This record gives sequence, structure tokens and C-alpha cells, in this order.
Amino acid sequence: MKRIDILDYLRGFALVGILFINILQMIPYVPIPPQMGFWSVMERKLLLFIDMAVYGRFFTIFSFLFGAGFYLFISRAKTRGDRAYILFARRLMILMIFGFVHHHFQPGEALLPYAILGFLLLPLYKLKPWINFLIALLLLLTYFWTGSIGMILSMFVLGLWAGQSRIFETVAFHRKRWIAVQTVSLLLIPAGLWAQLEIMDLTGMPDLAMTVGGLAEDVFYVSTLTLLLQFPFIQKWLMPLNRLGRMALTHYMVQTIIILTLDKVLGLSHQAYYLILAMLAIEILMVQVLFSIMWLNRFPLGPLEWIWRVGTYGRTPDHYRSTNASGSA
Repeated sequence: MKRIDILDYLRGFALVGILFINILQMIPYVPIPPQMGFWSVMERKLLLFIDMAVYGRFFTIFSFLFGAGFYLFISRAKTRGDRAYILFARRLMILMIFGFVHHHFQPGEALLPYAILGFLLLPLYKLKPWINFLIALLLLLTYFWTGSIGMILSMFVLGLWAGQSRIFETVAFHRKRWIAVQTVSLLLIPAGLWAQLEIMDLTGMPDLAMTVGGLAEDVFYVSTLTLLLQFPFIQKWLMPLNRLGRMALTHYMVQTIIILTLDKVLGLSHQAYYLILAMLAIEILMVQVLFSIMWLNRFPLGPLEWIWRVGTYGRTPDHYRSTNASGSA
């Protein structure tokens, strides 16, 4: 079946934002001294931008895409006559192994909780889309008590609803609705940022504050990128995001390896400014984009994606044996 390219662009976009947060969390930085003037001001503005537009936003999008990917996997497996639920359970077990290994190096990583919580999606597949939408909203309301677990589950189910509703496959037909969603979310961003500051003051919980405060921005990011991708020249210009997204698992884990290696070799912890770390993040992305382009010109899947597929099916599935880079999702 044909790949839904928009989802790959969104995965790549989310991966970019996640890198700038992970490098901040994995390598403790020192602030640029005020006496350095321009550079100190630039770093403070960059960190403010991270707090207001990046932190907590892209992890939410990644979780949403996991739910959408769940629906696509199950529905396509059923179409092929495969044992869809068993295959997805095996898929989660393989992801759990990846996550367990990755967790030892990056305790804040997402793969392990995704693999564990992903099993809760299985009984929701046959529910009506509107029911799953309501469940997603209810789970989101529990975030104040359940923390990141509630947020992940909420976004999982919202992604499932998006898959069931085929919102990314009918963008052109529902363009006015997408524009309306984009406009409303843009207008709600100031309220979200105000809520972020209020929650931070009341609870002292940055993860909670920034995730809740960033919901309007998440919707704006997704709707804006989706609408822009309706133009072929934008698709071509943003193709690096697509390539990153098609190898998201590989790049997500490799980013950790690169960050920890750079820290070990260069002694960055408590020595480097965040401005330096941000430049390193840009360089990591450039290398990963070039690697993605070269790899996907030769193979249909990234290295870890291929292992994930083989582990799920017990063999290279027939619909993935072609080296055609346009393989299905």
C-alpha cells in the first residue's frame, strides 16, 4: 500500500525538535556570562524560544504519530489477511527491547514507555472514531494526576482517531477544515503560553506546564505543515524532513550515541554553553539527513527499521522485499 508521506514529514519534524531538547537534558550546560554581551543575550533568547516553542511540544507530536501508526499497521495487516494483533504485539516486544537498551543510556527516552503503553491501544481499534476522540479528551484531562502516562495515552488514542478518520488522506478535500483548525490553534497559542506560566508558578512542574501550554502550538505545527505539504514545491524543499522521518527509530537512537560520544570525547558536561550544544545539534541533523538520503536511495528501510520489521514478521515480509524506496508504511 502507498505510504502516507505526510506522516513521515511530521515524524522528521518532531525528531528535529526532540534533538534540541535531548541534547539539553543529556549534557548539563553552563550559561554564557553576561559580560559576553551579544552572545549571552542570544543564548538567553534561544533558551526562551526553547521553553515557549519546543520543550514538551514535539514529544506530544511523536506520541500522536505513534497512535496513527498503530491504526495503519493494524488496518493494513488485516487487509493482507495477517494476524494483526499478534503481529502488533510482537512489534511492541521488539520496540521494548530497543527501549530497554536505550533507557540505560538515556533514562528520559520514549521507546520503553511507548512499547508498554502501546498494548492499551489494542482493545480500542474497533471502537467508533468519535468514541476514541472522547476517550482521548478524557485521558488528556487526567494529565494533572497521571502525568506523562496520561499525556502519552491521550495522544496515542488521538492518533488512532486520526487514522480511523483518515484526516491525513483527505487533506485536499477538507482543506477549509484544516485552515479553520490552524486559525483557531494560532489564536489559542497566547492562552496556552499564559497557562504554561501559571501552571509552572502553581505546581513547579515544568513537564506538566510546558506540555499543557504547548497543546495549541502542537495543533498549529501539525496543521500548518500538513497544509504546506499540499504544494509540491514545499514537499521538495522539505524532503530532508521526510527522509529523517522514514528512519525515525534509527536516528532517535543514534542521536543518543552521538551526543554521549561527543560529551565523552570533548568533555562538554558543565563546560559547554547551550549555544554550542545547539550548533552541535544542527550538525548532527545535517549528518543524519545526508546519511538518510544515501541510505534510502539504496535500501527501502533504515537499519533499525529493518530489524524491527524482521523481528515483527519473523522474516522480511513480501511487501518489503523490494528495494524500491517507496515501500508502504
